[in-house]
Amino acid sequence: MSVGEVPFTMAAIRFFAGACILIVYQLVRGKSILPSRGYGVVILALGVGNFFIGNGLTYWGMQYVHSNITSILWATMPVQVSVFSHFMLRDEEINFSKGFSLIGALIGSYLIFDIHGQNFSFQTTLGMGAILISIAGASFSNVLYKKRSGSLDPVSANIIGMLISAFLMLLTGLLSEPWKQIEFTTTSILATAYLAVFGSAIAFTIYFWLFKHVSVVKMSYTTFLIPIIAIMWGWFLLKESLTAGNMVGALIILITVSLPELGFFKRFLAKR
Repeated sequence: MSVGEVPFTMAAIRFFAGACILIVYQLVRGKSILPSRGYGVVILALGVGNFFIGNGLTYWGMQYVHSNITSILWATMPVQVSVFSHFMLRDEEINFSKGFSLIGALIGSYLIFDIHGQNFSFQTTLGMGAILISIAGASFSNVLYKKRSGSLDPVSANIIGMLISAFLMLLTGLLSEPWKQIEFTTTSILATAYLAVFGSAIAFTIYFWLFKHVSVVKMSYTTFLIPIIAIMWGWFLLKESLTAGNMVGALIILITVSLPELGFFKRFLAKR
């Protein structure tokens, strides 16, 4: 039985391992494993929204959706984050420069992957819907974390959030997946270990630490890099060709995201 057929079970292993790594890290640095009181809602949203829904449904949906489509769908995260931020956070309203970056980067993401003429089955459509819901769950929890995290230690927050999600994913896997027939391979073990260390313990800790210093909308722009990185790795490792659409799409993303950050529109409007 392929581990790809047990996405929730594998995600549970990933996040449990990631939480264990962070527990060891907290013990070594002499910090508390449990977060401060008063942040229960934030941590619950983190565990359920960001880790369980945000990753679990993506794992499930990718059984039926190609990675290029998944990359394009995840490029919509900044749009969803912007909408939630507009209503939940001060000084995060959607303005012209943000709209310019969001629309331009979405167009660039679409151009990178040529999906014209592809036939989408019912399962593929269902998988795409699940991925979009997962992005909404992650977007809402990220904005809520930005709003209410205060002095919350991102390491302890991730420990409890990952343990909550690991429990929910394991329960879901036990109820819906043929986990008894899993055959672990060297590739699957290494992939899960990589995701536990770099994709969970390290990445999410840095990600939520940066929320204290960077706008949540700007942080979400990192998802625009996914299509660019995907085509570069495909070219480097799989010897896939780079098309004109790939290059134009990547250039549009870089330009539309960079211009507002460089103050282009502020200088332009100031001259008028």
